[in-house]
Amino acid sequence: MFSQLPMISKLLFVILILFILQALGGYYQVKNYRATVREIHKLGNVGIGQKKGKFFNGNIVMVASDSDGIIKGVVILDGITFLSKFHSVDEFLGKPLVGSSIYSFLEVTDGFDKKERKQYMGWIRAFEALRTRFEAQEDSDESEDAENTEAI
Repeated sequence: MFSQLPMISKLLFVILILFILQALGGYYQVKNYRATVREIHKLGNVGIGQKKGKFFNGNIVMVASDSDGIIKGVVILDGITFLSKFHSVDEFLGKPLVGSSIYSFLEVTDGFDKKERKQYMGWIRAFEALRTRFEAQEDSDESEDAENTEAI
């Protein structure tokens, strides 16, 4: 039956199947992403960074840390298909992650040249997201202290 269809119909059928597979893959990837965010958030504050790749070298990095910036866990999604899943990472730049400070990694990455920054952009963005969150919390705490002092 399939061999009797005109060539354009066969092509449209293949495109339809590929479209359906892409939609299913996207659904499961988003489901995995949400579950991973919930799971890593149990470890503490979460910073998420993404490095977009042209075809194969993109990633998503999630870093969990306590309020002092000490890393409690890290997961990364890197792969070329929708079948890729997040996996734990123990080291970054040859140094152990868990128990280290995000600020020590930010100091190292601040010294990177443009090419290195591009290569580690997902990591850098995750660390910077946590730093930004902590700075915002400090500013909020300071303004609350000032308001409480004025009220007295």
